[in-house]
Amino acid sequence: MYPRTVLSRREPSGFTLIELLVVIAIIAILAAILFPVFAQAREKARAISCLSNAKQVGLALRMYMSDYDETLFFRAHPNPDATRVHVSIPRTDPAYNALQWWNLLMPYIRNHQVFTCPSDGTPTLSPDAAGNLVIRRSLVADVAAESLSDAQVEFGADTIVITEKWGVDAGGQVIDEPWMDMLDGDMSPDPRDLERYPLGMIATRHNGGANCAFYDGHAKWLRPSVIGASRDLTGCRLVHYYPTPRMCDFTFPACTRTGITNLCNNPAFFPYP
Repeated sequence: MYPRTVLSRREPSGFTLIELLVVIAIIAILAAILFPVFAQAREKARAISCLSNAKQVGLALRMYMSDYDETLFFRAHPNPDATRVHVSIPRTDPAYNALQWWNLLMPYIRNHQVFTCPSDGTPTLSPDAAGNLVIRRSLVADVAAESLSDAQVEFGADTIVITEKWGVDAGGQVIDEPWMDMLDGDMSPDPRDLERYPLGMIATRHNGGANCAFYDGHAKWLRPSVIGASRDLTGCRLVHYYPTPRMCDFTFPACTRTGITNLCNNPAFFPYP
């Protein structure tokens, strides 16, 4: 007699609808968790690259000053009262472009990309020494140490020379200035966007802070709140000791920049030691 064959029930293959929905839900949850992490990691890498650029700019600053009697470059400007050397350079002068600070540093850097922040979506197209708009600039120079020497700058490690700038302001207007003047409102908050513009022109693209190149050549990330609270980081100490008619604080009777936009009018900065 033949044995009875036990017929087993065949299980269905594949996912059920509920299982598929559960898998999709899990993937969506993981994506929601991981994508911001990936974005933060990418931005962190960009911030590190930008800081590296700032460090190269700082080293170029020191090499430039070593070649020019330990003195920083001056501000090429049509108004002689805006500079410490009292030299007027009209914008139509062929030398105007060559005297811009980034072109003065170019022989020591030889790389246009150093002046561009990887996180800056609106860098300013700036001229090279020949006037060609080929440099995508995310940086701006501070007038505080303009034309000063090592003997005059006592706190070089706290003196910002180059920092990051916004490409446009809160109203969408292009910010293309080569120099930042704390006496002209460039460091004053923009009332249209106080969160994004805590110190006016200074860009806070990297976790609420900006990368800065200092007079002594080092580079560092700083929050605007730290900059604005310091008489040295703002440059106001240097402005007080080495003023021009436009570059001064309210202690100078003949100062032409004594309004509320003059950051150096901060009573907390006085008296200077």
